[in-house]
Amino acid sequence: MKRYRGKHRVSKADLKEDKFQRATEKVAEAYYRDKQRFWVIGGIVLVVVVGAVLLIQNRGGGPSSEAQLRFTEALGILTQGDPEQAVQAFQNVASAFGKDPAGIKARYYLGHIYYNSQRFEEAGREFSAFLKRDGKNPILAPAAQLGLGDVADATGNPLKAADEYKKVRQKYPESPLVFEAMMAAGRAYANAGEYDKAEVLYQELLEEEPGGEKAEKLKVQLSYVRTLRSKL
Repeated sequence: MKRYRGKHRVSKADLKEDKFQRATEKVAEAYYRDKQRFWVIGGIVLVVVVGAVLLIQNRGGGPSSEAQLRFTEALGILTQGDPEQAVQAFQNVASAFGKDPAGIKARYYLGHIYYNSQRFEEAGREFSAFLKRDGKNPILAPAAQLGLGDVADATGNPLKAADEYKKVRQKYPESPLVFEAMMAAGRAYANAGEYDKAEVLYQELLEEEPGGEKAEKLKVQLSYVRTLRSKL
């Protein structure tokens, strides 16, 4: 964390906004750690409550407190398992506060709701809109880029999906989502019948991850694509 010296001080508003940023990003991290359990993780609800308290207290300048509060309310609806109402809530935030950080983040969550509802075109549109406005976000941006790969894969465009997945590594090499994205790129190549590309990708990853659980997953995928190629 950057240290501030001398008379330069971090304001309380900045500190609260930073806590709000981390709170919302934890939701995305939880989703990718275990998608099946995402909707029932009780800790996320606590994050929402804490975020709401921080935002109510934040009445200073900078990002709109109203936008942040309405975003937190939408996030609360989502974590309670009501995606239809959450869509409306997030759409309202994105429409009313399109340039505010909360309005921008709303598009990221709209993308995931649409994807889970198999509204893939709308999901891709929202992920792209989020990346256009906040493409340097260290947590949400790589997740949105991964989402674009998922959209392409789900709509029967495996080669495009592979390209989108690989952009996670190209744009966000420090993201913890890089390995998952590259594994997905390999699977997309295999689905497209590009077994040579899949094998090269997995082999390169294996050289970077020579041991551990990741290496075992790579070996399994390598064996799989080699078997498929041998049957041609």
